[in-house]
Amino acid sequence: MTSADDIPSSLYVKKNAPVNIPRMATPPVIDGVLSDDVWKGAAVFGDFIQIQPGDNIAPKHPTEFMMAYDAKNLYFAFRVKQDKETVRSSVSRRDNIFNDDYVLMYIDTFNDKRQAYIFAFNPLGIQGDGTVTEGRGEDFSIDLVFESKGVLTEDGFTVEAAIPFKSLRYEAGKGKQWGLHIFRRVKYNNNELDSWMPVSRSINGMLGQTGHITGLEEISTTRQLEINPSFTVSQTGRRSRYTFTTTRAAATSTKASKAILA
Repeated sequence: MTSADDIPSSLYVKKNAPVNIPRMATPPVIDGVLSDDVWKGAAVFGDFIQIQPGDNIAPKHPTEFMMAYDAKNLYFAFRVKQDKETVRSSVSRRDNIFNDDYVLMYIDTFNDKRQAYIFAFNPLGIQGDGTVTEGRGEDFSIDLVFESKGVLTEDGFTVEAAIPFKSLRYEAGKGKQWGLHIFRRVKYNNNELDSWMPVSRSINGMLGQTGHITGLEEISTTRQLEINPSFTVSQTGRRSRYTFTTTRAAATSTKASKAILA
């Protein structure tokens, strides 16, 4: 059976064109074990590059990211290669994962290069979620509804997640594109930060440097009821009283931004 481990870099999705995300009939089981059939047909992202401390150079270890969808959910997974004894992981509280190794993505669901959702995971799949606004930093005061699980492996870790479309605000349909950044933090190796897309230090801001995904058609537009935010340490999130606008930024945004991308 072919796995993502066996995929040559020439078969990874291209970075210079929108990536068409495949639609799947059968959803994966979110257990962190990437054995479901959905991952055999998913879009596979690879050829990550180190953007910190190096400047768009080869990373210490390879990273792969996979994505697919169905009518209700966006599915994605990370396969992270790293010496097992160097992986930093802990059973932490939600949004307090950034002292561990972690993987993270920005999803700009309106492709306006101004604001995006943040989804981050430590090697156990514990979540960090929020929004990023260009020029204002990250806001982790929201908790979105989604499911994730991570598993430590002999050669690194894997993370699997499902985000209901009803947890997001977005524009989708034929020809619509979403901006996408994918990152990986390697703590033991001088706090290395790897990125799927190259990032120019001479350009101010990150959302103008995303790659893009497309093909998300005939998906659910049902919105989840909004509830008051509350504390959780579980791996399943909740929707808060959040509207996707630029009118709000948490007082901790600057601190969070430094923890993630600095």
